[in-house]
Amino acid sequence: MAIDRDTLLRISVSIHFVCISMVLMAEWLPKSYLFNQITILALGLWAIVHRESVIQVELLILIKFFSIILDSIAIGMYFQIGNQSHSAGFHHAYFVISAFFAIGYLILKPVMILLLNKVREDRLNNAAFGMWTPASGYTPVDGH
Repeated sequence: MAIDRDTLLRISVSIHFVCISMVLMAEWLPKSYLFNQITILALGLWAIVHRESVIQVELLILIKFFSIILDSIAIGMYFQIGNQSHSAGFHHAYFVISAFFAIGYLILKPVMILLLNKVREDRLNNAAFGMWTPASGYTPVDGH
């Protein structure tokens, strides 16, 4: 059974929403992490609404790529702080689940970028008026 590009994009945005909801169960990551994830979610919803446009998917891929780097830094810097602050309290299980989903989703992001690239390629093939396809050959300015 083949999955079309719109379904693939919806699945990607749904996985993002579920994983980020689980990551934010415990407040141990900085606000920049939340801002980055909300931006990705907004771009994903924007790409779902505009079914024929390629630019939203390209922006989503770009932001998701940079989020891999930014999330790695945030998780690396705040993991020990979050572990220490939640280990003394009653909510240590929240931190463990949150950290599991943060690291797991960070590992899953390159796969999601590849799937989004498939959506991008499908949209490029169906682009109206050949907007995103390069022109073949050389065309002189004066028309000769």
